[in-house]
Amino acid sequence: MNTIACRAVAQAGLVAATASLDTEGEWPLLQVAGWLTTAADLMLEAGHVEAALALI
Repeated sequence: MNTIACRAVAQAGLVAATASLDTEGEWPLLQVAGWLTTAADLMLEAGHVEAALALI
């Protein structure tokens, strides 16, 4: 899970870097928000899985 979350953060950084060069509109920043949300969701899911496995 952490590897996937790290990739999502890296993708957000890449999109943010290229978005700063664009003058096309808001959609690149929406992609950044989407990738960061994906990373946060993956980390929360990993925490829930780890907590559930600790109960077993």
